Amino acid sequence: MSNHWDIYFCEIEGKFASIVLDMDIWKEIEKSEYPHPMVLRIRIKNPGTSGTPINEEAELINDLEDKINDGIIGFGFHVGRATSDGIRDVFYYFSKPYELEKAAEKVFSEHGYEIEVLHIEEENPWDLYFDYLYPDKYQIQHMGNRKVVEQLQESGDTLENERTVEHWIYFQSIEDKENFDAKVKLEGFDVESVPSNEEKIYSKISRSDYVDYHSINEVTDILVDIAGECNGEYDGWGTEVIK
Repeated sequence: MSNHWDIYFCEIEGKFASIVLDMDIWKEIEKSEYPHPMVLRIRIKNPGTSGTPINEEAELINDLEDKINDGIIGFGFHVGRATSDGIRDVFYYFSKPYELEKAAEKVFSEHGYEIEVLHIEEENPWDLYFDYLYPDKYQIQHMGNRKVVEQLQESGDTLENERTVEHWIYFQSIEDKENFDAKVKLEGFDVESVPSNEEKIYSKISRSDYVDYHSINEVTDILVDIAGECNGEYDGWGTEVIK
């Protein structure tokens, strides 16, 4: 497995969901050598209001998962997990058929957990990873947003105040940049005058917004969309710390 694990939040069937994922596993292994996806489904005994395990139970389930992971070294990988509505699904890829039911039953039964193993049949086995677990372009940006928001909080920012937020977007052509600039002005953004050349064409824009997690996600969703319409790539945001 890779060292690039991350987390994002979404909804599954209308319920809050937490997705923890090995973002780079597909870059570090030969996927065709691991054609057997399986899912271990665990029913959480006492989920919190978000539907995820809390406190001692969260630690216990994580420890039990680690025991499964330790037992598949050499022929399998744990690639992620999705937790929602009192259910945790743990995703694996194996190089050969594996009796995950027996291994999981041995680990979880003594703690009274109900488990189920799902055998996934896909024409392209890694579609499960990319189509179900892997974040889309908005969620990838939300992951970056969360890290910036956490940095602000660590610096003492209460996130209660609206403030000027700057954003950067890169383009392949001046025409695309000008098209983008015109569109974001209609959304209330100020476009700064920045030098551009053929090697570096970008826009720096700003607007007064709140930067709590949900508010900034709404802002970046808009900018990711407009950037895509203009063949551009949204590159993130920054702001001052307000204590």
